[in-house]
Amino acid sequence: MTRPRLPGTLNRRHFLAAASAALLPAPALAQTGASDVDVVIIGGGAAGIAAARQIAGAKRSYVLLEASSKLGGRARTEDAFGARVDLGAGGFARSEGTLASSAQGAGLELIALPSGRRLFANGREVRESAYDAFAAALGTARRDLLAAVEGGKDVAASLALTGAGPATTTPWAATVAQFLGPLGCGRALSTLSALDLARRDALPDDTTSPAGIGTLMEGLGAWLNVQKDAPVTLVTNAGRFHTVSVRGQRTPIRARAIVLAVPAPVLAAGAIRFNPGLPPRLVAALRAIPAGHLEQVAFLLPGNPLALQPNEAVLTKAGTAPPALLRGRINGSDLHVLTFGDAPARTIAEKGAAAALPLARDWLRANFPTAEVAISEVVASKWGQDPLIRGALSAALPGQGAQRRVFADTVQNRIFLAGDYVPVSGWGTLGGAFASGEAAATRALRLFGDGPA
Repeated sequence: MTRPRLPGTLNRRHFLAAASAALLPAPALAQTGASDVDVVIIGGGAAGIAAARQIAGAKRSYVLLEASSKLGGRARTEDAFGARVDLGAGGFARSEGTLASSAQGAGLELIALPSGRRLFANGREVRESAYDAFAAALGTARRDLLAAVEGGKDVAASLALTGAGPATTTPWAATVAQFLGPLGCGRALSTLSALDLARRDALPDDTTSPAGIGTLMEGLGAWLNVQKDAPVTLVTNAGRFHTVSVRGQRTPIRARAIVLAVPAPVLAAGAIRFNPGLPPRLVAALRAIPAGHLEQVAFLLPGNPLALQPNEAVLTKAGTAPPALLRGRINGSDLHVLTFGDAPARTIAEKGAAAALPLARDWLRANFPTAEVAISEVVASKWGQDPLIRGALSAALPGQGAQRRVFADTVQNRIFLAGDYVPVSGWGTLGGAFASGEAAATRALRLFGDGPA
């Protein structure tokens, strides 16, 4: 039995959590369908939306091109079981960048998420001593990663933790490995760069939108000059400007600068052609950070059999069931979401609900055997099969952790990269993606003398 949470106190869950622009008017200078603009933003995820808002605020002409019918990228709110549920990003860190202030300035509602994650083992919440043990094991793992990359060395993250000795013998070592690898990056630690993982400083999500994060992103892009269902096929360097060809449009768009806010796996796959081609150094860097696999499964659990508070996150001790993270009682409803990583996620992406349903049932049966719940239907994401997304966050391969710095370079003098893969330390987060879009837009505006050199 855990102690009650007292206002203003720092309990174990709080400690565990710590361990682990105003609304813009319709831009007068932007013209939908215009063949000449100052900036073209390619990609309507968080980074692209942030960049477009920044360009619009500077009163420069622009157009935001999104290949799908919705803005938001992997921030997607869907209808499931008569409710709205996020089958992508479910929250973000309020203190990371300006996403929260931008949402509030646009009149979009935000609510706080419960701090930390609840730890369960054998169907019950663990004692306070187990919270201590998990936090200690997580801290040791992070120190081991830092020690392993001293002097710029880069090995597989699994080797860094294997050499730690005591960290691999604690009861929570396997859970920490799952938390950092399959559940954190969508890949096993043996496929992850220790350097890239050690540099990552992703703050825990503490904020969400009651309407859904996907709905939030759509709201932030509501007044932007957007062309949806507008996949870019070719970007050509014409010297003083670039031309952007869009499928179905006869006339290319000419731009003096481009913010390229397309997922790294999409660029690595060559889904957009460039003339001349992207620099070999950039292509190598994109291929060095392959996407992980994270898929989400939504279902109903009537009656709150797990005794959770609204929007609580649950991590269970590693066992026989495939690892997963649970977001329980979404906005106080019977709706729950499980996030699976790595191999189970790949299976869900390939087979959909047919694979997601037994995986969710097996997870509940293994971790909450006394709950006596029955799931008859699920709704699952398929990010790994979406040609416009091609997986989850991108993490470096062993030996390739230093490659992420390449994304700060300007490409062909006028192309600026943005996305959750661009930040060296805050990669893989919604707030990091939004901040990278603002940073790319700021750099683009300098071409026009709108910022410091």
